[in-house]
Amino acid sequence: MGYRIRQMRPSDAVAVVRIANQAFLETARLTSLMGRRFVQRMKGDRDCLFVAESDDGEVVGFVIGSCKGGRATIGWIAVHPGHQGRGIGGMLLEAVEGKAMERGIRVVETGTPFARTFYEKYGYRCVEVRRSMLLELVGREISIPQGLGIRVITLHDLDEVMDLIGDEGEWLRFLDAYFSAYGRDAEKAIVVSSGELVGVAIGETDEVCGELVRLSYLFARDEGRAMDVLSCLVYVASARGCRWFGVELPVKGVTEEELESQGWEDAKLPFLWTRYRMRRELG
Repeated sequence: MGYRIRQMRPSDAVAVVRIANQAFLETARLTSLMGRRFVQRMKGDRDCLFVAESDDGEVVGFVIGSCKGGRATIGWIAVHPGHQGRGIGGMLLEAVEGKAMERGIRVVETGTPFARTFYEKYGYRCVEVRRSMLLELVGREISIPQGLGIRVITLHDLDEVMDLIGDEGEWLRFLDAYFSAYGRDAEKAIVVSSGELVGVAIGETDEVCGELVRLSYLFARDEGRAMDVLSCLVYVASARGCRWFGVELPVKGVTEEELESQGWEDAKLPFLWTRYRMRRELG
């Protein structure tokens, strides 16, 4: 069977969404997410949007890319499971790379959680690792570090928290996380104390998986207590019956080695993962 590459069209909506449903491990497989992205991109520049079509006219793969700002990017690329292993992914990459060359662009980049080896096969190299780590809360003892107390942050506590944080930019980052969590996850915004304030931490329940809590903000007066502050928030998530707690690194005062020593592992869930930034320089 032969395949050809053509420009993506609005009429490809169902085919693109169904391929995403079946091919992606990550949340790009969700119909609402991919459907919205498809519509958004169809309304804009379509030059780097391609599908792979079989000889009988079936759409069996797609790539959603872009060429702007002096570089090309691959947003999503997928091939129907029944047609994988036949070089279709490489053909789709070449289509975006060719469009980039036409525009004088010599760098193509993408981020991927699960397809690093695929990109390396076609000449891409990893230039950055954005590590996410995960702690399974079930089947282990979760406790509050000795000597520390926890309370939920209320509006009346904000002046005290502002005094703790001090720096204006850091204060605004805290407020962004606090008000983001305020409606649905108010109990996961905590202040940790031991006579005086030790730090603050905020977590949010993942939008896709209600059993996962993600760290959205952490500040410790002394960076050496950052792990204690994090452990307090992990306790709050455990006490709510959540299964996982996730952290996207870097977090000030928290090291990969400390997390690993306490049982944290690389995140490989469909909704939380370590991300690899891949790049290829075109000749």
